[in-house]
Amino acid sequence: MKDVREEILARLLEVIASIPNIKAAYRNNVDIPEEALPAAIVFDGDEETSGADDRSARPSNRPYVVRMTPEILVAQQADQVGPELTALRRELIRRVLTDTQLIALVGGNGAIRYLGCQTDVGWMRSLHGVLMALFTFQYSLKIEEL
Repeated sequence: MKDVREEILARLLEVIASIPNIKAAYRNNVDIPEEALPAAIVFDGDEETSGADDRSARPSNRPYVVRMTPEILVAQQADQVGPELTALRRELIRRVLTDTQLIALVGGNGAIRYLGCQTDVGWMRSLHGVLMALFTFQYSLKIEEL
């Protein structure tokens, strides 16, 4: 059995873990110790299908087009947190959009799109910054493969 969603999320974790200077990468974990920064976290995010409003007589087990939007959080603690987050953002976008395994997972009719990011800066013992990036992964969900 194959679950494209799970395969994408697992690969996404590997991709963010490979970003230079990222000390730790997690999935759905919000308890990150300071010594693990800079760190990146993949949150599973939302998923929607193209057939949610389809009331046709077509079989319910036909393939669906799925759009999954995981959230990727990058946290950093540094004196110059802005430029540091910008560098991590640049690497994140480049690596996700060009990763051959992610591209293969979404398939020929699928797509990976960068939707944008939000940043937040605060103070702890030193300047702390967080970047939340959103990507959409569009792929075919085949019921018989689940």
